[in-house]
Amino acid sequence: MYDFHVVFCRFFNYTIKPMKNLDEKFMAQALQLARLGMRDVAPNPMVGAIIVRGNKVIAKGYHQKYGGPHAEITAIQSVKQKTELEGATMYITLEPCRHFGKTPPCLDFVRAMGVKKIICGSHDPFQKAISDQRSAISFLKGEIARECKKLNKFFFTWVEKKRPFVTVKIAMSADGFVAGPKGKPVRLTTAKQDSEVHRMRAAHQAIMVGINTVLTDDPRLTVRFDRGADPLRVILDSHLRVPKKAKVLKDKNYLIATCRAGGKGLNIWTSPTQKQVSLKKLFKHLASIGIASVLVEPGPTLYQSLKKQGLIDELVVYRSRTKIHQGLKMGL
Repeated sequence: MYDFHVVFCRFFNYTIKPMKNLDEKFMAQALQLARLGMRDVAPNPMVGAIIVRGNKVIAKGYHQKYGGPHAEITAIQSVKQKTELEGATMYITLEPCRHFGKTPPCLDFVRAMGVKKIICGSHDPFQKAISDQRSAISFLKGEIARECKKLNKFFFTWVEKKRPFVTVKIAMSADGFVAGPKGKPVRLTTAKQDSEVHRMRAAHQAIMVGINTVLTDDPRLTVRFDRGADPLRVILDSHLRVPKKAKVLKDKNYLIATCRAGGKGLNIWTSPTQKQVSLKKLFKHLASIGIASVLVEPGPTLYQSLKKQGLIDELVVYRSRTKIHQGLKMGL
């Protein structure tokens, strides 16, 4: 079951209760560091690390860029006198890796540098098989552990479900309409909410809409009211009706999901189904190319398809005070 938010507030802003002990205090600092990598590390996780000796922080680090050094390595490299690491404790929001990826395994390096104890906020889903290498690793529990896992909900979904985390954003009138008669666009969000939506876009790797949205609204689907790169624009267009002059095709940062062959010069993914794009197959494809998060701004048909197939992880709803009285209803 997905989370239902009538008021958008906790997608980015995490509030942790007062810390009960030093372990939670230091892990909270590591969490703050981890969030600095939000827009730059995907599809990898956001990770922060704090190294402590004698209850004093001697080093900090976070995963800054996809393919770059991991948080624990950055923290260790910041220590000028490596003898200070002897007997130290490392607090890290995600379990150190033991596999080769873009970088070598981190756990052995951390131990080789003299760090005695490693305290983690969450398990690494790549490393489900518990081995004796975890003997010197401990995991926090409770609220702080939940915050560590929630921070990387995109990453955990991508690894465990082999598809992107799907956030659905809907703006609707007080009486339940998302558009006027014949799908005519109606302004339903405030300037502040528009900024929040663009912040959401910047945090996701892809944004998805149906062809009717493109034909009716001709949206740009870019990030304009916040910093960050534009997400990949994914258009569900079973019969390849997208106009060549549509704003979503302004550059090559788009993907048209269709059931039809052809479309010379377009970036196309062809669904194995004939009448309607398979959402599950599409999400699997997106995951395979490193897309761990998708923001969907759907019309009623796409929303119902996502809901029916259990593909909504988080639902964000903006409800306007304005009543339209007639038009297009979402049917939540």
